[in-house]
Amino acid sequence: MSDGKRGVALVTGASEGIGRVIASHLAERGYKVAAAARSTDKLETLAEETNALPVRLDVTDPKSVRAAVNFVEQQFGAIDLLVNNAGAGGHSGVTWEYEPSEWWQLMEVNVRGTFLCCHAVLPGMVSRRSGRVVNVSSGAATFSIADDFDALINSSYMASKAAVNRFTEALAAETRSSGVCVFAISPGIVKTSMTRVIFGPRWEDPDFWSTPELAAQLIECIGSGDLDQFSGRYFHAASDDWRTMSGK
Repeated sequence: MSDGKRGVALVTGASEGIGRVIASHLAERGYKVAAAARSTDKLETLAEETNALPVRLDVTDPKSVRAAVNFVEQQFGAIDLLVNNAGAGGHSGVTWEYEPSEWWQLMEVNVRGTFLCCHAVLPGMVSRRSGRVVNVSSGAATFSIADDFDALINSSYMASKAAVNRFTEALAAETRSSGVCVFAISPGIVKTSMTRVIFGPRWEDPDFWSTPELAAQLIECIGSGDLDQFSGRYFHAASDDWRTMSGK
């Protein structure tokens, strides 16, 4: 159970998948965890197991974001670690066959949602001259598009995650003198409902997948301050680079 010794962490998209593992891991490591999602129904078990605070949050709605941040601060105090994990994946397919509203919806969740949460939390961090932000990105932002990746191309998802990486770099530059650090991470290819659609034929191949625990461990390391000197960087959870850089 969390006793809050490591500070307060707000994790978005925490009702299932990677976000749920991150929230549980941070709670086990001593954070007071606010676990946020559009519906709190799936957060009840997590709350019972870890003492996490269930928070209703729609990252695309500025009023919802502001209300959620205020609620967390009232219940737990200042937010020390923001994990922008909430995201949408869409589906593979050529851009001109997408419904424009569906294409843009990924931008609303993945980019605008990340921005709104940062916009709400960063003023407090900057005023306290302390805090860390982790934006969950994807290898889709950086991988080279080759013939064997044709089936995986999703222009909206790829563009949104590339935007998250550049947004992270900009925030890190803006907060460099304030004591706040900002990072982007790729959790790797983790088994989720989204990746099952894309990588279904590889579902039973254990060597193909990353475990969500790797992302949780990387975020814990970031929260500890061991990677502060690399603010603005993009780290892959399955790589050993961050362990080497942190001295872990």
